[in-house]
Amino acid sequence: MLYDGKISDINDALGLHRITIKNHGGRLRSKSEIRVASLFKTAPEAFLKMICVHELSHLKEKEHNKAFYALCEKMEPSYHQLEFDVRLYLTHLELCGKLYM
Repeated sequence: MLYDGKISDINDALGLHRITIKNHGGRLRSKSEIRVASLFKTAPEAFLKMICVHELSHLKEKEHNKAFYALCEKMEPSYHQLEFDVRLYLTHLELCGKLYM
């Protein structure tokens, strides 16, 4: 997992999952990585966990469908509450600024 200062919640992206394929001497190798918006460096750990679960789920399920959310809940039973809390946190940041100094 990497923090990425270029990811902005303005674009509705809190994290990204990326698969890169490289050619090494005629063999293809793939590498998966998850990048998380830098604003989560100072956010509660549970929020970071929610973003990671979300992006890990995207490695298997590309769309936000029933199977995707079922996978999120399987990895983190309180996923929906955490997602709601993250949305409240982001709203607070937008309206009032940083919560933690």
